[in-house]
Amino acid sequence: MSAEPPLDHAAILSVLRSAYGLAADTLTFIPDGTAPAYRAEGPEGRSFVKVLPRTPSGQVMAGRVAAEVPLLRALWEGGVLARVPRPVPTLAGADLADVEGHPLVVSGWIEGGALGEGWEAALGDLAPLLGRLHAGTAGVLGRVDRLPVSPEDFDLPFERGFLEDLRFLRALPRDARPGVHALRDLLLPREDEVRRLLERARSFQQAAQSRPRPLVVCHTDAHGGNVMRDVAERLWIIDWETARLAPPEHDLWMLGGRLAEVLPAYEEGAGRQVALDPDLLGFYLCRRVLEDLAADVDWVLHENTRAEEDAANLAVVERYVLPSLSRVGDDLDGLRQAVG
Repeated sequence: MSAEPPLDHAAILSVLRSAYGLAADTLTFIPDGTAPAYRAEGPEGRSFVKVLPRTPSGQVMAGRVAAEVPLLRALWEGGVLARVPRPVPTLAGADLADVEGHPLVVSGWIEGGALGEGWEAALGDLAPLLGRLHAGTAGVLGRVDRLPVSPEDFDLPFERGFLEDLRFLRALPRDARPGVHALRDLLLPREDEVRRLLERARSFQQAAQSRPRPLVVCHTDAHGGNVMRDVAERLWIIDWETARLAPPEHDLWMLGGRLAEVLPAYEEGAGRQVALDPDLLGFYLCRRVLEDLAADVDWVLHENTRAEEDAANLAVVERYVLPSLSRVGDDLDGLRQAVG
């Protein structure tokens, strides 16, 4: 979830006209993604517009989007995956534009909707697409200079900053804004649980680092918000800004308790059988919960300036991240059972 930035719609529409030649006349904010996004509409139809924050994390996103655009082209031009977003270049041929200091990127509109809670029921259709993606690694790498994120190193890059943030929350000054107090009240009762998960992640990390694995192009975030079904009932995988080279487990851990059931469909898409590493699956599950929590904490403490932004991050923590923290033990058991 994201909060709408304090940008005049007229300013965004002006950039769409001047930089892209799009005669859009209305914008509708879409709050579902990590970055603010809009549906732009006009006589020429609809477009998807993403406006990145003017913050340190927004700068990181902009660098990733700059690599995401050629990756998307490589996927469809190379015949790996046809149903991925189609970025729209500016009239000058650039991949991104600027609106009042905010990087802006435009893609063709996909007529359909995110799977959301229907994601698990669609795993039989998603698994072969992930197999095709992994099998297409050589072709993709032959068409791009880099992927949005550097190759997997099994690091926990958020750990130091996250632990510092926890220390800050324990000694929170009274004059901190209400959103920070609300974050403290949500998180500190679960701090022991968070620290135990961090220890578990470190244990899996050591196992992962000790057993090198072949790396493939992974999406890394193909959850229900990033997989869409169009009006023709076909699946599209969107939001490739965290794609990287990694073991297949980086994508497959998300399939959870249904992994064993849909693995044959994945292998058919990949054109080969696979032997999955349960320690790698465990590492990715634990790291993701911690990574998501650390990101929302960082936004609230270091980047947000408005109550609406705090509310969006707090809602994610309460509705999604903390429930995921509660399920870690059961989810790990499900993955172990899935790979025997």
